[in-house]
Amino acid sequence: MSVITRAWYYVTRKKSKSLLMFLILFGIATATISGMAIKKATVDAREQINQSINASFQVENNLQNNMGIGNRGFGNVPASAVDQIKNIDGITEYNARITGEADLVDLKKVKLINPRIQHNDSLMKGYENFTDLSGMTDSSLDNKFISGVIELAKGRHINKEDTQKVLVHEEFAKLNHLKLNDKIYVQASPFASMPASENASKDEIGLEIVGMFSGSNMDRATMESELVENAFITDIETIKMLNGYEDEELLYQDAKFYVNDPKELWRILEKVNELPIDWTNYQVVESASDYPALTGSLDSMDGLINKMLIGIVVISAIILSLVLAFWINGRIHETGVLLSLGVSKINIIAQYVAELLAIAVVSFGLSYFSGQAIAQNIGDSMVQQAGEVGTANFQQGHGGMQFGADADSSTVTKTLDSIDVSITLAEMGYVWLIGGLIILLSVSISSIFIIRLKPKEILSKMS
Repeated sequence: MSVITRAWYYVTRKKSKSLLMFLILFGIATATISGMAIKKATVDAREQINQSINASFQVENNLQNNMGIGNRGFGNVPASAVDQIKNIDGITEYNARITGEADLVDLKKVKLINPRIQHNDSLMKGYENFTDLSGMTDSSLDNKFISGVIELAKGRHINKEDTQKVLVHEEFAKLNHLKLNDKIYVQASPFASMPASENASKDEIGLEIVGMFSGSNMDRATMESELVENAFITDIETIKMLNGYEDEELLYQDAKFYVNDPKELWRILEKVNELPIDWTNYQVVESASDYPALTGSLDSMDGLINKMLIGIVVISAIILSLVLAFWINGRIHETGVLLSLGVSKINIIAQYVAELLAIAVVSFGLSYFSGQAIAQNIGDSMVQQAGEVGTANFQQGHGGMQFGADADSSTVTKTLDSIDVSITLAEMGYVWLIGGLIILLSVSISSIFIIRLKPKEILSKMS
């Protein structure tokens, strides 16, 4: 009688033992396929993020020599430097940012539900309509959108050809009964921190709403001005009009550049550093450093998943080996009979493996459905845990310092929000590979006593 035939007879006749082994293998397969699916989802998430942050760099003021004192003052990146860098071969896109200050005209700002800092109303009088406007050449490349702190919900992004266009938050639009293509009006504010040029516009400036974004920091903001809901993203020309900047004196807050091929980043950075720019006052920063908490949470996620998979393999092998040891010890009579009939030990062990593989066909197949049901929930839980670890490590690395809750600060402290877990044929393949190795390892461990004993010793144990 062949190994396969003997294995089939045993599995079909010993229904209770086969059911127990089915449940064990089903649990092993479900845990394995869930772990592999979560690992793949994390790898995909990291690759997507890396495509955005590893293929870019930012030029900003060097804080060691240059603290920066505003858009018109000493400290920000000159437009001439941006023009030189953007023309380097290999750089495909860029986003230069500049901040302006203005008063909103006949518009209400979104209120902070639970203020964490109480202000003296008399001191804040006149600031009710004061706001910052962030001017950009391409808002789709801004860190807040790249990291997912905010997302474009309607319309389009700001681009370098725009003049007097603006992106507003959905909640701000709802509060003020605004829709796409409506206009909001702003004017120079007497409370601006930097005095406007004499060429600055004295009139109200109408900004057409070309897009709306979503996202909120209501649970973290300490004051109304930090709310993402009150953020406004406009074009460079609008800031120039508002403050009276001329092209030759234009200074950007910072500028971010994207390269065509991440592998070429170092070569391009070498060319950037060779440009006739005062690098004592300015510096080049790789964009991966813009998202320390995010990369930290991804590293924590990798660590958690690796520990989970190692734990699954080790614990599964131990449990299966113990169960098989009792199972095989209970089959000493069968083993002795087979040996007396001239069946080799290897042949007997092969039967044990075949029995488990026969049960595994069903249990591993059904694990696809159980894995689908629980993998996403496990992944979400691990993302939350990894986010907490990443944030804690980030703050610890900065001496426990608490960062602001405004949109830009939220980018620095942003962690991984979620992963999209799905099970494919690749994960099923890993289940068979890992599950098969666990079966072989467990059978080998639990069959040691058969390999060690001589046929006469086994037959003597039968009596």
